Amino acid sequence: MSTAEALPELETIADLVRWAASEFGASDIFYGHGCDNAVDEALAIVLPALALEPGLPSELYAAKLLASEKRRIAALVRRRVSERIPAAYITNRAWFANLEFFIDERVLVPRSPIAELIQARFSPWIMPEQVERVLELGTGSGCIAIASAFAFPDSEVDAVDISKGALEVA
Repeated sequence: MSTAEALPELETIADLVRWAASEFGASDIFYGHGCDNAVDEALAIVLPALALEPGLPSELYAAKLLASEKRRIAALVRRRVSERIPAAYITNRAWFANLEFFIDERVLVPRSPIAELIQARFSPWIMPEQVERVLELGTGSGCIAIASAFAFPDSEVDAVDISKGALEVA
């Protein structure tokens, strides 16, 4: 079924998430830029397209969408499938250490296991209250530096990169 045929039948946020997940599942796109499955990938595109945040109350998934919203989401889904662009680049949104970041093609999509270490304040390996300085060398989006600033609010954090584009994103 074509997108034009499908859209009139899709009414709710849940419908669009399910449809997008089916489209992703039927394609051979790569997951791994923040999501590892079709449903999460669909949510990563549908929610930002509607200016909604993750953790949306379940009853709102039954909300009906405008035709313009459905077309906007369908265009993003088609772009994800046909161009193989990571969802984070399509939406300019990525999450790291429970913080939202603007990103684009000038930086890598944040997806490091370092986020969990930062959130745990590197326990048990260091004493967090003794951290005075943090350096993120090759900062890209700045996500590690910013998450570190939240984890160690009394420390001085430097984010360094040789890429002017990366520094603009950060």
